[in-house]
Amino acid sequence: MPLLAVLSGAGLMWGCASTYSIPLPPLTPNQLTLAQQEVQAQANEGQPFRHHVTDEEATSVLRSAVEKIGPAATRLCHEMAVGECRWTVSGSQDRSLATTIGPNGSIVINRGIMEYAANEEEVAVVVAYGFAHHAANHFASRRRTQMAGSLIGTIVVTAVSIVVPPLGMVTGLIQTAVESGANLASGALVASYTKDQERESTWLAALILYRAGVDLEKARGMLVTMARVQGDKDSGMMNTQLSGPERLAVWDEAVREIRASNGRLPRRP
Repeated sequence: MPLLAVLSGAGLMWGCASTYSIPLPPLTPNQLTLAQQEVQAQANEGQPFRHHVTDEEATSVLRSAVEKIGPAATRLCHEMAVGECRWTVSGSQDRSLATTIGPNGSIVINRGIMEYAANEEEVAVVVAYGFAHHAANHFASRRRTQMAGSLIGTIVVTAVSIVVPPLGMVTGLIQTAVESGANLASGALVASYTKDQERESTWLAALILYRAGVDLEKARGMLVTMARVQGDKDSGMMNTQLSGPERLAVWDEAVREIRASNGRLPRRP
């Protein structure tokens, strides 16, 4: 699939030194058990369905998802006022169920996301994760690790994380991120996000979709698929990322809270 850039946000960096830090309660054993049981039941049915998509179809669904949730994500980003509110989303030919988040609001979504997605809502949740990580300033706060070449502190988000972008030119930076993704997958950078940041990005992704009017139940299907592929394992090194069932349980709790508050952003502690 040719690299793609889709315009979804405009703005500048807001307070790069801090993150938003939503006060999220820990999961209860019952919440996690229910999520684990659901994932296991799905896993017993075999591997998730993977369908063929043409370049045109992959580009169309990614662009549509970004355009649908971009305005809501941009407004939320400015409301939070701590992170990067200008994003560039690109597509790559990589067929793995993964995305790459880079500096300056860059997000690369692999073709595998579109192949596994059952609908546009499932692509939208991946894009929303990317917006959420940048809006909460997660990337900038973890960018101390330097890499050779034009990428500094690029983070590879494996099957559990996710993301997105804008209309403009695809730069060599994005191309480099795509080409180096496979090599980064086994490196320490995979673990660059903490569990708290992963939980926070899950909460914010759900909020973005809620405010954009996206069907949250349909979007949830991608998290189930990722959990099935990932299994009841940690997604990164040093136990810093959520397991598939954990992410699903966090999502369900976030949706309950967001609906109860009618989409209000919690105040920072």
